[in-house]
Amino acid sequence: MAEERRIFTVTTLRHIASGQTRCVGYFFEFENAEEAVVNNDMDINECRYYPYCVIEEVGQGFYFLPINETWYEWNHESETYVKISEKPKRYNQVVCFGIG
Repeated sequence: MAEERRIFTVTTLRHIASGQTRCVGYFFEFENAEEAVVNNDMDINECRYYPYCVIEEVGQGFYFLPINETWYEWNHESETYVKISEKPKRYNQVVCFGIG
């Protein structure tokens, strides 16, 4: 049986309630997704507009719940996204940011 292929969606977030989220892309390897986020490739932060970013591991199919979420917060001093250990409380009841 072939191994199921996963993708890693990258979504920037401002406020969930107002719909200010944006799935900016996906990668086949987590390491590539993380490198792009930390380096703020293509200015995904959009000049400090999106204070949070999440990478979700997603499989194929309808209504797939992400297996893993990795969260980042914008650091104004270093001008990069920095990995954070916990999901921000305002997003605790929300899943499927990239493909909802």
